[in-house]
Amino acid sequence: MSESLLLYYLIIWQPLGYLLGVVGMLIEGDISWFTLAFLTSQGFFNLWLMLGVIIGGIFISDTLFFMIGRWLKYLPRFVFIWSDRISRPFDRHIRERPSPTLFISKFTYGVHKPIIVRMGMIGLPYWIFIKADLWPIFAWVATIGSLGYFSGLSFFLVKQYLRYAEIGLLVGLVIFFVAIKLAAKYSIKKL
Repeated sequence: MSESLLLYYLIIWQPLGYLLGVVGMLIEGDISWFTLAFLTSQGFFNLWLMLGVIIGGIFISDTLFFMIGRWLKYLPRFVFIWSDRISRPFDRHIRERPSPTLFISKFTYGVHKPIIVRMGMIGLPYWIFIKADLWPIFAWVATIGSLGYFSGLSFFLVKQYLRYAEIGLLVGLVIFFVAIKLAAKYSIKKL
């Protein structure tokens, strides 16, 4: 692992990893948190400090997207008319059941941030949003963090077998491409 330039800088200056954790929550939370949990299990970071950073980064990200939704409703209507038409049927569900909506969207890739923006657009009070966002955040942090952390712990067990997996992957790819080539030739002959 020490061949990586990024990991070298993380070893030298650990606060860079915590900063990347916050930025990662703004851009792509799933991959960032899984990777940081993996690196935490490898001893790069303090678990409790990383949990605090990640949860803080999620609150910053969710608040930012909520405020973007608040700001969007002041733009001219033609700017967001297509999104309004698509999301209007879900507004009642968002207002009446914000916490289950956030929970489901948190585990559905690509849906969570648009739901948060929509909550801001329909004028949901901020404190209701934060209260509804608490348990989905903690469930998501526990789920993705556990997957990353425990896969990092099991990494030591399978590290010596990775070269065999690489060879197996290479053989599988060669077989796949040969099969595609043979299938293409067979299809051309049949035509």
